[in-house]
Amino acid sequence: MTLYWHGGNCVSIQNKEAELVIDPQDLEKELKLAKPAEVFLLTRLPDGQASDSKSVKIPAKSSSFIINMPGEYDTKGFFVMGLGEIVGGVIYIVESEGIRVCHLPDIKKELTDEHLEMISDVDILLADIGNDEDSNEITAKVINQIEPRIVIPIGYDPAKKQKTFLEEMGASGNEPQNKLSIKKKDLPQEETEIVILNAVK
Repeated sequence: MTLYWHGGNCVSIQNKEAELVIDPQDLEKELKLAKPAEVFLLTRLPDGQASDSKSVKIPAKSSSFIINMPGEYDTKGFFVMGLGEIVGGVIYIVESEGIRVCHLPDIKKELTDEHLEMISDVDILLADIGNDEDSNEITAKVINQIEPRIVIPIGYDPAKKQKTFLEEMGASGNEPQNKLSIKKKDLPQEETEIVILNAVK
């Protein structure tokens, strides 16, 4: 599995069969590409509406599979579970090649026991840390609640580096990389690892 961060909350996940893109910054543009991603997940629509709105416009000839509401989906080597609007958008769990990835948007408060029961055994957490330094403490607490093996911060301005968050997580010395390529057997087994990704186009 290979993961890329494209800025904002947009992350692409590639398995051996296909590419899945979460929260593309311009879905209409993406769908018009000569070879668009095979799967798109939408946690919120561009106009801020809830992701289960019926107003998503999909070209008639689009071959991409678009997920924009809670439920369970199995396509192109990805098993996807949308858990409903818990913290400002749909939380998606994506499983592929034995790795369980959680996309957690808009972290504003600690999760309840009910939330944690739904978000269990996460290998990689895509955590929206935002640009507000004051929210770093809450974000760190949520990460500790979930106890993922790897955390990839998203949803922030790369120019700001989010030093406070990185210091909070003990990762201030971590060097950014363009992608994360990983197999199940290579996941860290002891402490949670923070992986900083550059925003790539």
